[in-house]
Amino acid sequence: MNAPMTHCALLSMPALDVAPLDPALAGFLAQAAAQGNPPMETLPAPVQRQIYRDMADALGLPAPDIGTVTEITIPGPAGALRLRVYQPQQCVPGELLPVLLFIHGGGFVIGDMDTHDKVCRTLCAQAHRLVLALDYRLAPEHPFPAAPDDAEAALRWVLANAATLGGDPNHIALAGDSAGAQLAFVAARRVKAPPVRALGLIYPVAQHNDEPTPSYLENCDGKFLTDGVMRWFIACYLGGQAAAVTHPDYALLKSGDFANMPPTWIGTMGHDPLRDDGHALALKLDQAGVSVTHRHYPSAIHACIHFTAVSPVGQHVMNDLAQWLNMH
Repeated sequence: MNAPMTHCALLSMPALDVAPLDPALAGFLAQAAAQGNPPMETLPAPVQRQIYRDMADALGLPAPDIGTVTEITIPGPAGALRLRVYQPQQCVPGELLPVLLFIHGGGFVIGDMDTHDKVCRTLCAQAHRLVLALDYRLAPEHPFPAAPDDAEAALRWVLANAATLGGDPNHIALAGDSAGAQLAFVAARRVKAPPVRALGLIYPVAQHNDEPTPSYLENCDGKFLTDGVMRWFIACYLGGQAAAVTHPDYALLKSGDFANMPPTWIGTMGHDPLRDDGHALALKLDQAGVSVTHRHYPSAIHACIHFTAVSPVGQHVMNDLAQWLNMH
């Protein structure tokens, strides 16, 4: 078992390339700053949630055509959970499709199935697989560990019931972005099921920001994901639970349990506070013998997969993940 990675070890990691900020994203950030809106962390959670939905709808390109979209409910640890089921076009009758359980980001607080609807449709079309989007419980109404408990329950349900939806129970993948990437990682680690063949992590959260990395210090002001927003998200999510700050289901880098994870794809962005979190996680997995593909996007910012109408870089991230999933 590997020793937990310390803050000093993070500082000694080889630096990832950082290119000049994508001009279109730079213009978007400048325009947003000029509007003089109040900081997100000063707004009530329901208001933030609606802002996030509107932003994802307005700033993303139209989603590609897919087959059907339906919703179902499954048993959860504290009541029913919703899954939105995306089926690709041109399915062969009777063929069991590979499955992707997608867990949305949004700081554990503001994301939902609607904020990530275009993302899920894109991955469904590009990876030609059944995509199941999870509507897990959000903080602050439901603090840690409600979300990882829901993610684990959903994965166990998918493993047992995928075939009822036309999915292959022996060909399961998980993916998520930001907070959702952390939840996907935790679910895969808790369950450790051989049919889980792949894990896709887009700019994952991997430790508490009281241990700021160089990328956090460089990028936590004016590049969409700010220090104030991050602190508010984490305060909502952990709910004052001191022990949760270093719990391995939150502070992924504090854990020594990296063995026997599925092949993992990690995407990091050059101008993201979480860039070094993802880099460190990729190194830890590699050291544990896990097959890791680390794709780095030097000119991109956090949440770029929502900004595809602003810049193509977010679309490149999703296409790269989909192509990698197609090989697993």
